[in-house]
Amino acid sequence: MRIKDDHSIMFSDTHVPDLFIHDMMPKLSGNAVKCYLFLNSVAANGLRDATRADIADRLGITEEAVDEALLELQRAQLIVVGDKSISITDLKMLELEKRYRPITSSRPSEITERESLSQERERIVNLIKMTFFQGIMTFMWYDQIDRWFEAYAFEPEVVYALFQEAANNNRLDGPGYASRIAEDWAAAGVRTYDQLSVYYAKFLEKNQIKAYVGKKLRRVLTEYDLKDIDSWIDEYGYDQEIIDEALSKTRGASRPSIRFVSAVLKDWYEHGLKTLEQVKSYEKEREADAGRGRRKSVLTRDNRGNFKEEGDRATGPEAGYDIRMPRIGEIEPDDGQNE
Repeated sequence: MRIKDDHSIMFSDTHVPDLFIHDMMPKLSGNAVKCYLFLNSVAANGLRDATRADIADRLGITEEAVDEALLELQRAQLIVVGDKSISITDLKMLELEKRYRPITSSRPSEITERESLSQERERIVNLIKMTFFQGIMTFMWYDQIDRWFEAYAFEPEVVYALFQEAANNNRLDGPGYASRIAEDWAAAGVRTYDQLSVYYAKFLEKNQIKAYVGKKLRRVLTEYDLKDIDSWIDEYGYDQEIIDEALSKTRGASRPSIRFVSAVLKDWYEHGLKTLEQVKSYEKEREADAGRGRRKSVLTRDNRGNFKEEGDRATGPEAGYDIRMPRIGEIEPDDGQNE
């Protein structure tokens, strides 16, 4: 006995998972969305043979557009296109497989610890949902939160702080901005909320130094300038006091540059200078060495010994410059030969 639903397709409904509406639909083109909804409607009302020409005619698009839409849906793992059929992916099962892995065996202590951790994470996730999404958070955020927990081992409070940072910058339209922040925190070794507090203290101090450098040099800092300043602080370990000493070297320059300051600080770092006192002592000694070099150069160029005293000065033809030249129009004495 075959059981079928006897109702008119005119008043039927097509169920589409919220996973598609919230997570997949914003990423798809218009033709791909129309094609996916049409395929779901056909599947919900029984099997049916349809060619690409049929789909193009029903949707009011070209056959080439149908091919592109089907390829786009297949890349998004929404459908599987075979030689003679098209299968629609079960999004709920796909999401379930991504979220949960089978556990073969665990000790009782591990089970208790995992349950406690899971409850704390669930509490934070619900708090994030109610605080930043008014109780409606899309599935992609749930998946992203799970990844942050697993990949970076963040404490739940750190994940909440991550959303707070993104919200403060009005960047909760997608996970991209928050993901970049999470990568920065993880690269800095942040795992706990206490570590995050230390990180932010250093972060604020670094921003203050960058603003101070820009003000001293009277310029808007570029991305490369900011990376140079990061190296002064992170690699060289210099604070604002020593950086200010390097900035003072640009006094009087019409167009002071970050490159010059970087060269000065690199020189100090390579000479093992750590404190302001060491820097000042080093610069004072170098200026003294430069002064001695200038005085030595002046003595080398002294040519006063190249001239003889007045009494020893040679005269006559060998001297050259002591011979008197005849005056123009001078009459020579008559020797009697012209008579």
